[in-house]
Amino acid sequence: MEGSFREGWFKHPTLGLIRIFIKGPDWVYVCYTSNGEKALSKERPLDSWTWALSEPSGATH
Repeated sequence: MEGSFREGWFKHPTLGLIRIFIKGPDWVYVCYTSNGEKALSKERPLDSWTWALSEPSGATH
């Protein structure tokens, strides 16, 4: 996706389902199981490449 970051649930081609959000002054993401019930990673800093490859998932977990 292009443009500035925004919070929500997204699909990434290699990371799968990710949740993007702001923590303090930083944008971060967490990888989740396909149903969104369990986190598979710790918070990671969001970068432009991860954002560019992400598509809205339509999930509302």
